[in-house]
Amino acid sequence: MGARLAGSLWVPPHPSALVLMYPGSGGSDRHNDVLFPPIREALLSDGVAVCSFDKRGVGESTGRWEDADITDQADDLLAALESARAVLPNVPTGLFGHSQGGWVVLEAAHDAGADFVITNSGPAVSPSEQETYSTRRTLEGLGWDAASVEAGVADYRVVLDLLALSFGEGWPIAASLPLFEELRSAGAFLPADARLWSFAGRVMSYDPAPSLSAVNAPLLAMYGSADDVVPVELSASVLRACVRPPLLELCVLDGGDHRLQIGSEFVTGYLQTLTSFVRSATADGRSGRLTSTGGASSSPSQKLHLCAEPAHSYAAN
Repeated sequence: MGARLAGSLWVPPHPSALVLMYPGSGGSDRHNDVLFPPIREALLSDGVAVCSFDKRGVGESTGRWEDADITDQADDLLAALESARAVLPNVPTGLFGHSQGGWVVLEAAHDAGADFVITNSGPAVSPSEQETYSTRRTLEGLGWDAASVEAGVADYRVVLDLLALSFGEGWPIAASLPLFEELRSAGAFLPADARLWSFAGRVMSYDPAPSLSAVNAPLLAMYGSADDVVPVELSASVLRACVRPPLLELCVLDGGDHRLQIGSEFVTGYLQTLTSFVRSATADGRSGRLTSTGGASSSPSQKLHLCAEPAHSYAAN
């Protein structure tokens, strides 16, 4: 029996487009804690409908998020998109993915027939490369000397090798590494139990390059210059190498962290860049895609129950 997904659809008067938002890693709900509501408000105020849903096993959705790798999550997204399009069938549709959700929306974009795609701090490298970068930055931020940082990163790479080769069986070996507890205490991503270890083993080797090369709709890739989680410069290079130039809009906002924020506020220009891109990609209701696709078709085991949400509180000022 597949998961039953639950989500919400916010529809402003006379919507010009629909954006399906997908959250970051872990057990994220339809709001991605406090991140999505202000972004949703900006889109609704600009006349754009918004849909998002709880991951498997979160909120009102059944199943377990730990059972879904990147491609499984993309299938869930396609099921959600099919339900949202049934309510709003005649407007351009885009996908928005934050962090790990960037991999998910890119994986789904072609089959979804998306008219535009937005990645919000979405790595253009593998999860393994991204977590190695994040671990290095974490150790440097804690003041470890250069030799200790290199030793910590070397141990972390051994963990990643064990994840790739042995899934759950590698847990005892990894836990015996000299710096394992120090790395975990420092904040490096290290699965806490065999179930999470198995999940990480399925996810870490994901390669986003084929999905990036298959992008055939306008893509806005947004990053903060102060992001310590994602290798921004390397991701930008991969994007330029893989995505056809007419489709790519790359935006690195000064001072922004992994959530494109400074403190608790979005960096200057973030929301304006986002809404302007959606308007441009959907001008006059046209599709920005280079070629047509068949659109989304979900697995019968994954269906989304949509709850209509009031949008009146998001009226433009």
